[in-house]
Amino acid sequence: MTHISRLKLSEKTSNQILNSFFYALTHIKNEKEMTAFLEAFLSNTEKMMLAKRLAVVYLLKERVEDSKISETLNVTRETVARLRLWSETKGSGYQVAIFKLREKKLLEELKILALKAVRQVIKGASGHI
Repeated sequence: MTHISRLKLSEKTSNQILNSFFYALTHIKNEKEMTAFLEAFLSNTEKMMLAKRLAVVYLLKERVEDSKISETLNVTRETVARLRLWSETKGSGYQVAIFKLREKKLLEELKILALKAVRQVIKGASGHI
């Protein structure tokens, strides 16, 4: 889990730095710039955590069972449940991301990978690997 300092910022300072961060994100021009930005700002663990969140929400939208999502992506069922609640209450950003993936035909690739993984889990559970 990512940690943040216990020392609180003023609301004004907090808003200023968040606005600056959001501005930088929204003005990145292409995939190469975004990759460089994310490489500088996020650890490999943080990048994987965010990628898994998106994959979980996508699979929930595809009505994949929680247990299969949990096994396929190596996340707890509690994580799946928390992301379901989060996406239902504050999930418009997930919809934007899924739309962007659909535009680039990347969603089908994610779906195929997820289905292959689910099949492997099913085969493993039945002893057919």
